[in-house]
Amino acid sequence: MRHLRTGALLAGAVLLLSGCSALVDQDQVNVQHGAEVILEPGHTVGQTFVARHGGLSGVEIWLEHDQGGQGEIRLNLCTDPQAREEVATALLPLEQVESPGFYRLSFPPLRDSHGRYYYAFLDTQSEGGVRVGAGPARGYLDGALYHDHEPLDAQIAFRLIYDPRLTLLDVILAALRGTGLVAAAALLFVVPGSALMVWLWPNRKLSRAEGFGIAIGLSLALYPLLLLWTGLFGLHLGPLYAWIPAGIGLVALIWHHRAWRPEKGLSVLGEWLRSESLWPDLALLALFVFILGVRLMVVRTLDAPMWGDSYQHTMITQLLVDNGGLFESWEPYAELQTFTYHFGFHASTAALHWLTGMKTSQAVLWGAQILNAMAVLVLYPLTVRVSGSRWAGVGAVLIAGLLSPMPMYYVNWGRYTQLAGQTILPAAVLITLSARETPRRNWSLIALSWISVGGLALTHYRVLIFYIVFILSWLLIEMRQATWRRTLARVASAGIGSAMLFLPWLARILGGAMALGFARRLTTDPGQLSTFAQQYNAIRDLSFYLAPYLWLALVVAVGVGLWRNRRGILLISLWWFLLLVATNPSWLHLPGSGIISNHALFMAVYIPAGILLGYLLGQLVDQLGARRWYSVLSLILVVVIALVGTRSRMRDLLVSRHALITRPDIRAIDWIRENTARDSRFWTNSFFAYGGGVIVGSDGGWWLPLLAERANTVPPLSYGTEQGPYPEYREWVNDLTRQLQNQGIDDQGMLALLEERGITHVYIGQQQGRVNYNGSAVLEPEALLLSEHYQLVYHQDRVWVFEVLMGSVE
Repeated sequence: MRHLRTGALLAGAVLLLSGCSALVDQDQVNVQHGAEVILEPGHTVGQTFVARHGGLSGVEIWLEHDQGGQGEIRLNLCTDPQAREEVATALLPLEQVESPGFYRLSFPPLRDSHGRYYYAFLDTQSEGGVRVGAGPARGYLDGALYHDHEPLDAQIAFRLIYDPRLTLLDVILAALRGTGLVAAAALLFVVPGSALMVWLWPNRKLSRAEGFGIAIGLSLALYPLLLLWTGLFGLHLGPLYAWIPAGIGLVALIWHHRAWRPEKGLSVLGEWLRSESLWPDLALLALFVFILGVRLMVVRTLDAPMWGDSYQHTMITQLLVDNGGLFESWEPYAELQTFTYHFGFHASTAALHWLTGMKTSQAVLWGAQILNAMAVLVLYPLTVRVSGSRWAGVGAVLIAGLLSPMPMYYVNWGRYTQLAGQTILPAAVLITLSARETPRRNWSLIALSWISVGGLALTHYRVLIFYIVFILSWLLIEMRQATWRRTLARVASAGIGSAMLFLPWLARILGGAMALGFARRLTTDPGQLSTFAQQYNAIRDLSFYLAPYLWLALVVAVGVGLWRNRRGILLISLWWFLLLVATNPSWLHLPGSGIISNHALFMAVYIPAGILLGYLLGQLVDQLGARRWYSVLSLILVVVIALVGTRSRMRDLLVSRHALITRPDIRAIDWIRENTARDSRFWTNSFFAYGGGVIVGSDGGWWLPLLAERANTVPPLSYGTEQGPYPEYREWVNDLTRQLQNQGIDDQGMLALLEERGITHVYIGQQQGRVNYNGSAVLEPEALLLSEHYQLVYHQDRVWVFEVLMGSVE
């Protein structure tokens, strides 16, 4: 829950303007009866934590003292539990503690506190004891309660206090620093596609916003194509994969606009200021600022992207960086010997790393959030195309970006590859529609379709199916027209070129476990589906993906569009209806269930919802007429709704449920790098997932190969579809977790297995194996402490590291 506090950043601006005092962050306010810790003379009670904003100026702690008396409580703020040099101190007279509650200990504000790890401990010289409120161990992620400077499995009940002016200043400075990241992202993810647009797009004029959206999709499609085709010739260009598209694109744009003069620019600006497009363009710009801002703000204090998919994506990105391009072996991070996974997202984040120099984990985290904003923006040109209204495009961006939980919610899962595919998808669809409109076969548009669809195929296999179903929907509608043969011929031209670009990778994945799994699902009769497959593909609560009022409005939008005979609305509606049928072929007693899961489909529902509801909103605005003040009013309403939506989207981040890596894990990883041998191998928490076919990590130990450069016992998820060093590798990996479930940590067979596999240490992360897992088979520190076969070597916060005593095996 810690990152829900990000909303306080906006509140900080209000506090500053209103002249109110400190900003209070609700960090860990749970007080469990009977869990209190006694603070008494000669002893200390402390708490480690991470400050979420700049301007830390105090700590509020739940205290209870019913004996009266004189004296005071002293708070000492240090940089970690081992440091004894105070960063700040604060005093609280004991007579002020009159009743149970939170009491503030203030100190001079710390300007640069954002993201810093601290240790605050209390001591007292007064007679009698003071009860310090405490809560559950999982109530706070980035620290723990300490008694006499030793960690306990609990958390103090505390709230952090910030100076609102310094907090606001910190946010402003972060926004200024973030402009560099946004500029780098624009150079990578907009400029190459824009260059393609100015040279290959036909004379049909697009607005800048429409061109911007298409350029994003084209840019993202370029990187996997470059990696694939240069790799075929043995070229691994490394950083040039980032610099060549961006550099050539920038030069091409400058050359194309070489005749530009300031007076011409002023003339264009004047025309825009007088045009009807001014207000929807301003609304779109404001929306993009809100959408991008909220996505970057909520992850500002994450130490790594969240959940299991993010670990795999970061590893693939790191391997692309290490190899300067495509690879086969996953060494040194995993023992996998093939690579058949789609890699478009990873190519983009590797390019971001090469351009900025940021760590790959941060490139994945920040790059994904920028793509999350762009995935919404690319709906604008497609919506304008099918509706004919700029305000409809604005409505689509508003709905998908701030009123729908998707795709904002993707940050919790790390579903970034599907996100990247869905960012390319609208551009591919729009280019396909545009190719149909030209009276003659336009090879420039066909070339653009080759790039967009070929890149889409390399970015996400299932989203490619989304595009194929779109083509089918389009052909079904065109069969009513006299030009359907021409349409079919152009689709074939585009499809053959895209297939040729994808063909080398298709040859690589055919025969692999992923392709075999696809074929198995395609041929499995609905009556033969396993219980897990049926449950996995079940339709969940639809309100999870879209609010009920938006589902209702969606039905209205489809009805209005069909009643007004809008072919574009018919096409979008038919497309997603056929996708729903394709996702549930068992409805027609056909095989193929699981190729697209209902979850994968409905998490993309923001696409049709944005387009169709945007159309409905555009109709409402257009009904008002062209009067200027109507447009101004529409702009104001959009901004007000955007503010409400921004607040809702801040609540989408569920860190305690999905974060594997926390700050205590980062500190432990630093210790591991400095204090263990390079050939150490760590036994880490895991559990069976996906119907028991594979294991997944359940705390920060999963990240050890990447962050600590130490082997562990849980490979990335792809070990279920990639080849290991020997045929039965997947079963070999699963066996260790199965043995833990069946026999426990002290069984002689288990100990022999640890020795056979060269496991030297046990790692228990801050989340202690409980990320999305409530079962009983986890590595428990209490059991390891009682065992003679394991020796404690590290314990800070809730992180434990044990050494396996090999000589203890009988």
